[in-house]
Amino acid sequence: MEYTSTVTIGGWRERLGSLSVRRAELDDKELVARTLSGDLRSYEELVGRYERLVGRVVYPYARREISVEDLVQETFLRAYDRLETFNPDYRFKTWLLAIANNLGVDTLRRRRESVEFNPEAHAPVSQSPEAEAVDADRSRSVREAIATLPETYGVPLILRYTEDLSYAEIAEVLSITVPAVKSRLFRARNMLAGRLEEAGERE
Repeated sequence: MEYTSTVTIGGWRERLGSLSVRRAELDDKELVARTLSGDLRSYEELVGRYERLVGRVVYPYARREISVEDLVQETFLRAYDRLETFNPDYRFKTWLLAIANNLGVDTLRRRRESVEFNPEAHAPVSQSPEAEAVDADRSRSVREAIATLPETYGVPLILRYTEDLSYAEIAEVLSITVPAVKSRLFRARNMLAGRLEEAGERE
């Protein structure tokens, strides 16, 4: 963290140096406030904290022309541009995921052709070798099955069971009601079970 400005205003450099060590310990709202005050390293902390989560949310919207990485980057660019609109009465994570989901929806609206998924190219970060050996086949099957679901059902499924968001948080992210969330999850579970059963019958 080297700042090479020729002007030091009110001990700003020293203050940043002392606080930078604690960024990982700050909550999201504090990091947002620091970002708005000009501390871009605080935004880097938010990116590091949530980039994997955003990747899971935009995963169902990815396609050959637009990768998960592109959608993640665009999500954080949009969030940064709109950071002044963030209401600290709410959770930053929920606000960020709403931006990610809206970006995914916008992407599909621009291009109506069938979405092509590539689970191998966008696989989650590897687990330990031991866990990978045990779970690889099952995890791959589940990821591929979720990828075949319409985004309407795949996204809430990821938010609920991968990220453990509450029904209310999912409703806020997707801009729908809690009963609608429950209905989508019910259908998503049934559809996923059907996909996995079909995959098992083909083996």
